[in-house]
Amino acid sequence: MENKDNIQTGTTIRRAVINQAISYIFDHIDEDITVDDVARHCSYSKYHLTRMFKEDTDEALYQFIKRVRLERSAWRLKVEKEKSITEIGGEYGYSSSNFATAFKKHLALSPAAFRKASEQLVEESSFSHGITLDELDKAEKLITIENLQRFTVVYERKRGNYHNLPQEWCLFVGKYLAAPDTLYIECTIDDPSITDENNCMYELCQTISPSHPALKENTDILTHDFEGGKYAIYHFKGFPQFLFMVYQEIFCRWLSRTGNQMDERPVLDIYREVREDGYMEIDLCFPLK
Repeated sequence: MENKDNIQTGTTIRRAVINQAISYIFDHIDEDITVDDVARHCSYSKYHLTRMFKEDTDEALYQFIKRVRLERSAWRLKVEKEKSITEIGGEYGYSSSNFATAFKKHLALSPAAFRKASEQLVEESSFSHGITLDELDKAEKLITIENLQRFTVVYERKRGNYHNLPQEWCLFVGKYLAAPDTLYIECTIDDPSITDENNCMYELCQTISPSHPALKENTDILTHDFEGGKYAIYHFKGFPQFLFMVYQEIFCRWLSRTGNQMDERPVLDIYREVREDGYMEIDLCFPLK
């Protein structure tokens, strides 16, 4: 058994107010939000919130908003092939020239060059494990369109490298009270073919009843609600080295091929079975408009 003292993990964002700020930014990133807006939403002074945000994330709040906005626009350039570069940039508050300048400064490619190279960048990622998009089975064979019910989770939001997720789960499972029908859910927020792979944000979640007494006894436990609604669910059965490329097949090809569009809700991985040899059965849930 691996010594837990030697397990590599990401940085856990523990303060509730910082998680509240991050959630607000994610929910409103396509609006012209400012640091003042975030501070007002959290009922903190701008000075105190920005100081705590920097302490907890090692990134300035203003820079975080700017980075997330640019990286979300990059993801949409890859996924929403029918939309023009100007249209996508405009939806994040950029004029055509300003978008090109800011985008290239952050991602070292122009928006047009990034869109053209997006599948190549995916296949060059350390998460591809040498697998190409052409090697995957067509997603249509394994996808069902379903409506998920709303549910509440206990969660830990972290920042680090997705390669460390197996170790993270070893530490998370069993930390909170579980019931026979408890589900373990992973929410990988960033695309490591766009975001620095050592700086990706993710959540480890466990379903819980909103009336569970532990939530009243320990107010430091972080919870949030997933809305439910319409999802395309890819029923993954296999080994984890294929997961990243399955995600990318959905993003790069399936959505445009089928005419489906994702909304701003997070993608969810609902674990159904994990074996000691690494074999997994996971429902990969992609929110649809």
